[in-house]
Amino acid sequence: MEAVQGCILLRETLLMNRSIKVRLNSNGIWCCRLYLGRNINGKIIQPYASFPAAKTQKEAEELANMWASHITSDGKVKSTQLTDLLLEYVSIKRRNGASPNTTRQHEGFIRNHINGRLGKEDVRSVTSSLLTSFEQDLLKKGLSRNSVINLHQFLRGAYNYFVSAGICDYNPLINVAKPSREVHEAVSIEEWGFAGISTLINSRITTAIQENEFNSRVVCAFAAWLSLVTGMRCGEVCAIRYSDVNMLYKHIHVSGTVIEESYRKPYRRESTKGKRSRNIAITDSDISFISDYMKLQKSHIAFVESSTPLISLDGSYMRPTSVSRSFTRMRRTLQLPQGITFHSLRHTHASWCLASGVDLKTLSERLGHADPATTLRIYSHLLPGRDRGAAEAFGDALRTIEQREF
Repeated sequence: MEAVQGCILLRETLLMNRSIKVRLNSNGIWCCRLYLGRNINGKIIQPYASFPAAKTQKEAEELANMWASHITSDGKVKSTQLTDLLLEYVSIKRRNGASPNTTRQHEGFIRNHINGRLGKEDVRSVTSSLLTSFEQDLLKKGLSRNSVINLHQFLRGAYNYFVSAGICDYNPLINVAKPSREVHEAVSIEEWGFAGISTLINSRITTAIQENEFNSRVVCAFAAWLSLVTGMRCGEVCAIRYSDVNMLYKHIHVSGTVIEESYRKPYRRESTKGKRSRNIAITDSDISFISDYMKLQKSHIAFVESSTPLISLDGSYMRPTSVSRSFTRMRRTLQLPQGITFHSLRHTHASWCLASGVDLKTLSERLGHADPATTLRIYSHLLPGRDRGAAEAFGDALRTIEQREF
């Protein structure tokens, strides 16, 4: 009996102190073999796993370490609760660069929805029918379709990872139908008084420049103006630096966003939501306005350099949530509908561009959408006359052809 316990203790020690090495097999697939010693009969315990999804040695090592951490002393994958594995998956994603907002959302899914219903389930015993029932129940309880879709995609991505790591044999989400996404139409500028908010923003900044006044209300008003004339997201506006404003070529370079985390100052991340940088053209009038604001800011900040953010009181980055709350106070001043947010300025910019005849591809690039389909989905309701125009254009072309034939 003591010999058996000694073997088990030895294998557990090997598991705790293992060094996972991966290699390419004859088929070009990353794999590894974990040596755990011998059983009481003298047979070598050496479980094997391959990782077809791994494209690099680093990815293979990450998957191998997760697989090995769930191997028992007899070389089998141990029973693991879904919640524990999901939290481990979120931690891995965070280390690999997932944004704090994404991490918070995923942790919220686990805490508020998954833990109570599925958390204690063995990750390998969860079925497609159970997940379908789970998602339908969330919809019945009033969780929005878009939230359920995001949760569905989170679980699907996690299970893909578990399968890649050899913890599960298949992904049950493959057979679960994803709910259709809700289409939220962008608020039309006519509905919330564009003229009023535009006048308020401009007068606040102009007065501040004339009276040499510089405070958070002025900075946040300038942030709102910048979003209104460029369509930038709040985090992108807060990340714009002096070096990003090109006076010569008349554009603003957008290549980052400001991130907020608990117990940490806001900081700039060198990528936008769409994961790619872009240049947004501005007018001579815009350049003049920005130049006047820069002069005002420089007169109140001790040291300004090329990396100094425009949306700043002291040379450091401001929290996007603070800028957004300041805009909410502007909204109340004008007695605008409660649903109007800082992000509505971005929608307003897009609405005016479409009304002025800007094509969807150009607008998509200006807004930083991943593809024009996203732009079309959000703003298609603002193009009711385009179909009529297409019909008339085809009719004109057809009549021209008929006239030639006769």
